[in-house]
Amino acid sequence: MGPGRCLLTALLLLALAPPPEASQYCGRLEYWNPDNKCCSSCLQRFGPPPCPGENPRPSLAWAELAELSSLASQPLSRLLDELEVLEELIVLLDPEPGPGGGMAHGTTRHLAARYGLPAAWSTFAYSLRPSRSPLRALIEMVVAREPSASLGQLGTHLAQLGRADALRVLSKLGSSGVCWA
Repeated sequence: MGPGRCLLTALLLLALAPPPEASQYCGRLEYWNPDNKCCSSCLQRFGPPPCPGENPRPSLAWAELAELSSLASQPLSRLLDELEVLEELIVLLDPEPGPGGGMAHGTTRHLAARYGLPAAWSTFAYSLRPSRSPLRALIEMVVAREPSASLGQLGTHLAQLGRADALRVLSKLGSSGVCWA
C-alpha cells in the first residue's frame, strides 16, 4: 500500500471514528481519568485537555481528502517553501499558552513527540518564541534528520492527533497551482 493510500485510509478513519479514549502515551497500568479523558502520564506530559465544546473536531470534505492524498508522497521540505500555508499552520499548532499556563491538544509539542524528538527539544524550541516558530524548527529538524520525510507522514500524524483543521490548511498545498516534480 503506497503512502497516499495509507494517508487516505487514516483520514477516512479520523473522519468516521469517535475520539480515542487513550493516547499512545498511556501506560497499561495508568489510571484513566474519565473526566479529563487522559491518564496521569498524558496530563503531566501534555497538560489538561481542551474543555468540552472548546475545540470541536471539524470533519474534512471529500475534496480535501483527495488533495491530501495527492500530496502524500511530496517531500516535507516543500512546506518550508510555502510560507502562507506554513504561517497558517504555525497559528494553529503553535498556540500561546492559556491563562493558566495550560497547553492545547495536538500542538507542535505533540507532533515532535510523534517524530521521536525528546520533550527537552520541545521545551527548547518553545523557549525561542516569539522570534522563532517551534513548528518551523520541528520541520527543519525532521527534514535534516530524515530527508525522505513526506507531507503524507505529517498528514498522518495530524490525523492521529485529531487536527482536521491543520489537515484542511495542509490540503491548500494541492491547490497552489505549482507543479512539483
